[in-house]
Amino acid sequence: MSTISKKFENLVISYNKKLVDAGTLIPVKMKKGIMIGDTLIISNNNLKTVIGRNVEYKDIFLNLSAIKIANLLALRKDMTFVEKIYQLDQEYGKYFTKSQYLLSIHAKYSKIKNYEKADTIWAKYQEIRDRAELARTNVERFLNYDK
Repeated sequence: MSTISKKFENLVISYNKKLVDAGTLIPVKMKKGIMIGDTLIISNNNLKTVIGRNVEYKDIFLNLSAIKIANLLALRKDMTFVEKIYQLDQEYGKYFTKSQYLLSIHAKYSKIKNYEKADTIWAKYQEIRDRAELARTNVERFLNYDK
């Protein structure tokens, strides 16, 4: 049984090394959040906070961004790349938040049957929603460009 255990352990170590070489670490579920290497991702409702390498990135909107930032911090990669991901994520968050606000205002005007205001708000909502979608696409493209 000991040789099987050793072979399995060697297989796991080999696989982990391949993941590290590929730029990915295995996440581990903890009470506080998710650990990736020595970096912690904490979920605050829909937003995430990433803590690692003596830095803290708060209010990350996209899971994809939080995971990539955590991996880069844990692997001790270039901080300029991390900062760019965070900046793109915050741009998406700005537009997403504004679009949700405009959607609620539109619902309010529709409820009181002020259709002229509702139509104006709807047009603004669609513009901001499209900007949010473009910002999200920019984040995804930037992260895929790294591969």
